[in-house]
Amino acid sequence: MSDGLGFSLAQLRYFVVSAEVGNISEAAERLCASQSTVSSAVMRLERQLGVQLLLRHHARGVTLTPSGRHLLREARDLLGRARNLKARGDALAGGAVGRLDVGFLASLAPFLLPGVHRLARQRYADLRLTFHEEPADRLVALLGEGRCELAVTYDFLAGDARFHALAEMPVHAVLAEDDPLGGSGPVELAALAARPLITPNTPDDIRHAEKLFADAGVPLPRVIGATSVETVRGLVAAGSGFALMHQRGRATTTLDGGRVRTVGIADDLPPASLGVAMMPGLAMSGRGMAFLDVIGSVVPAGPSGPAGPPHPALGRASP
Repeated sequence: MSDGLGFSLAQLRYFVVSAEVGNISEAAERLCASQSTVSSAVMRLERQLGVQLLLRHHARGVTLTPSGRHLLREARDLLGRARNLKARGDALAGGAVGRLDVGFLASLAPFLLPGVHRLARQRYADLRLTFHEEPADRLVALLGEGRCELAVTYDFLAGDARFHALAEMPVHAVLAEDDPLGGSGPVELAALAARPLITPNTPDDIRHAEKLFADAGVPLPRVIGATSVETVRGLVAAGSGFALMHQRGRATTTLDGGRVRTVGIADDLPPASLGVAMMPGLAMSGRGMAFLDVIGSVVPAGPSGPAGPPHPALGRASP
């Protein structure tokens, strides 16, 4: 019995990816398909819908037609609903088998991802984890687009996603090992603010730093932006300034041989909740439950300890 649609979810996916990257060849590479397969699938979709979706430009990729632009959102929505249906089936089956896409906040990935990958291999041999290290705004987008089922992040960066806290992470300062300011216990933000603040150069990281200083009633010092946590640590070790972090690494040596130390903050600053975010309405798959089991064993407990066992529904909304 025919469903009367004439097109498939695969055709919709080929169209959406081609529209997003603006190039059939690149879309084919991402989809692990041949260029001719993707091109033919999109053309068949156009014939079946009765509208032209893409404009083909010789050596310049593709762009959306007005009709394609109108239909792109609906195609994304339909694909998201299909993924939701598959996730619900996985949840009912309860199997930790196959691929799971997980987003990691870029500044957290170096501290947690290696341990997660190692423990997942030990506990769930048939689970294939694919990680996406991204800044906070991109993580939320990946969740919303259905490209990631879960994202490891902080509560204040989770947007409208449901959030399950795993540990409370206090703020600490990172100083050069020979910095005299770090030799006598916790330091005050006002003393740190006499030198530059070095932070990952993303809007979310800078806004968070601004809030920390505002909460303490201390003017924000000059900010030096860096592209990665390791660059931040290297600049701190070189004496260029200090950093504020919630995550605490075990290594004190930077990639270029410098050394840093972590010091507590004397000001009464609220900790951040580190945990897992998931979009509302999405059922947890068996693979997702397996990942929560792993990440719950890897995340270090803060002063108040772990925030409790993960719930299948991730029912708490982020603030």
